[in-house]
Amino acid sequence: MPRYVIERQYLVPMFEHIFVEAPSLEEACRRAIDDLAEPWSDQAEIDFDNARATTIARAVEIPEPLFPDLRAREDEDRHNLPSVLYELGLDALAIPDEFAEIESNGSDRVGFV
Repeated sequence: MPRYVIERQYLVPMFEHIFVEAPSLEEACRRAIDDLAEPWSDQAEIDFDNARATTIARAVEIPEPLFPDLRAREDEDRHNLPSVLYELGLDALAIPDEFAEIESNGSDRVGFV
């Protein structure tokens, strides 16, 4: 039976209201997205109410002879999974649309577009 290593994501927005002094709106926006110029504070809030659905970011099929003893999540082999996904040169599989990130049409986007 085929075996796969899959990266799934549950993206949760984080927001913070900041005060930025700058000569123009464009420069204020540049500063606001620069984590070094305007570091995130302890007042930043995670917004679970507006989290995206769980999606699949990447998947590879493990060739039969490679890692024949790799086991499920309870096993100590979990630390090997990122290297299987990104470092072994395995071809990423096409993620079916129903599991991939749903593209926004832009109408529900917040912030600077």
